[in-house]
Amino acid sequence: MTRVILTRHGETQWNLEGRVQGAMDSPLTDKGIWQAQVLANRLHDEGISVIYSSDLPRAIATADEIRKMLNLPEVVIETAMRELSFGDWEGQEWTDLRQSYPELFELWEQSPDQVRIPRGESMQQVTERAWSFFSNLPTKHPEQTICIVTHGMTLQLLVKKALGIGIEDWINVPWQYNTAVNILDLTPEGKVIPVLIADHKHLEIEK
Repeated sequence: MTRVILTRHGETQWNLEGRVQGAMDSPLTDKGIWQAQVLANRLHDEGISVIYSSDLPRAIATADEIRKMLNLPEVVIETAMRELSFGDWEGQEWTDLRQSYPELFELWEQSPDQVRIPRGESMQQVTERAWSFFSNLPTKHPEQTICIVTHGMTLQLLVKKALGIGIEDWINVPWQYNTAVNILDLTPEGKVIPVLIADHKHLEIEK
């Protein structure tokens, strides 16, 4: 089997400010760097041989902390793991969107899977691109353990797909905190065996 450890990047400045990031970027905060280092320490003995990261700098910075801890030569960049593009919402504060896009934001709060933000991506599009990469991992990395650093929405959608949960269902999926750990085993036949979902016990010791 192939073991896949999926995680989210550390806290960023825009996370702290409550701004929409999407395909735009903001740097890791000091706390975010610490989260990445604590995550790296947690993953030290997992036998990871390859680290993939979204192409966005916040994910790469997190992945590089893991790379350094594991003494691996590189982080492999994978654009399929980048965050959902929030289009015209990117860079704005979430609290302001209620006034700027009242009808669309109301739908986002009730049924986000039905929303297509202007000049952004749909959740279905993100699910398809992420799953296309994820489902090929047993062929590319048989009998290996790999780590993927991605983003909140992309991670949530990918885990839902892996667990057979519909894209419209947001009740049965736990929130993916910064650097949350998900461990999924993939058989050569394509079966997904969940081992751990959205665990963040390594963050219980505050900085």
